[in-house]
Amino acid sequence: MEDDIKVVPGEAVGTIAAQSIGEPGTQMVLKSFHSAGISSIITTKGLPRIIELVDARKKPKAPIMEIRLDKNIEKKYEKVREIWRKIEDVHLSNLISSFDEDLKSGTLVLHLDKEKLGFYEITGKTVASRLSKKEDLNVSQEDGETIKIKFRGKGKTTQTTRTAFVNVLNSTVIGVKGILKASIQQNEDETFYIATSGSNMEEVMKIEGVDQWHLYSNDIFEVLRVYGVEAARNLIAHELSDVIQEEGFTVSFRHIALVADAMTFTGEIKSVGRHGVAGEKESVFARAAYEETVKHFTNASVFGERDMLKGVAENILIGKQIGLGTGRIKLAIKKEDLKKVKPKKEQ
Repeated sequence: MEDDIKVVPGEAVGTIAAQSIGEPGTQMVLKSFHSAGISSIITTKGLPRIIELVDARKKPKAPIMEIRLDKNIEKKYEKVREIWRKIEDVHLSNLISSFDEDLKSGTLVLHLDKEKLGFYEITGKTVASRLSKKEDLNVSQEDGETIKIKFRGKGKTTQTTRTAFVNVLNSTVIGVKGILKASIQQNEDETFYIATSGSNMEEVMKIEGVDQWHLYSNDIFEVLRVYGVEAARNLIAHELSDVIQEEGFTVSFRHIALVADAMTFTGEIKSVGRHGVAGEKESVFARAAYEETVKHFTNASVFGERDMLKGVAENILIGKQIGLGTGRIKLAIKKEDLKKVKPKKEQ
């Protein structure tokens, strides 16, 4: 079994991990594609996703979530649909068929779309109520499908009025901010879950019926913020493993886990490059051998840094034996034992 294989002291685990991940990485196709089974929800895959992870990008290009629900409702479609309505971020611009604006008088008339209101199961009265909570707006409902808005902000000009109207049209009426698209999916065991394009774990966790211990997001920094560094480490390893497998390659999980551990062992997420793991090595030679050679040597000379030559990269650089494999073994003999060794007689 792979789990029973132990690492031999002195084995070059870092080099082996780098080769094991780098070799299939060079063969990956530089593209993104849709996830199978999740219509209209796009996620980054392949080499672009690996680069996102190892570079520790603050925000993924295509954040997604999988929201699991409480056991008592996960098989009830109507209950799941009620939660879905609370999740998808619906802007006011998605609920109107047209609008009329008069910048001179500062009025905006919205003509609501009856079909879209029915799809999201919301009424014009609810929309008007949400808009009336905003400052500097005087909202009145003309009829069931028409809402009139009067802008009464201070220092009202054509520009400020137009900006206010644009903000109104882009404002969230229902749902969680950042969740651009949500769809209900079904597992083989007939349980339902909600897949989303966009991620906002903190707000989704507050919705009643959501199982907060079974939320999944591909945003590693959001997971770090909500669940902690151990969860973020597991997510990095899981995402790397999934991407590599989906491309048709097989890499032992030990190598992937080593990368995830190196990125998170300090308690925060650091990139693998010069701004993270590689750029924060103690050795001056190791940092200079990676990137920005002159800068590292200049800083080292100015601040009087010393290099103890304990790592691999710095010893290779100066031609010294590295502390791996047979180079890790040092033999010593006591003086009194040396006297016991009888020299061979010359023939």
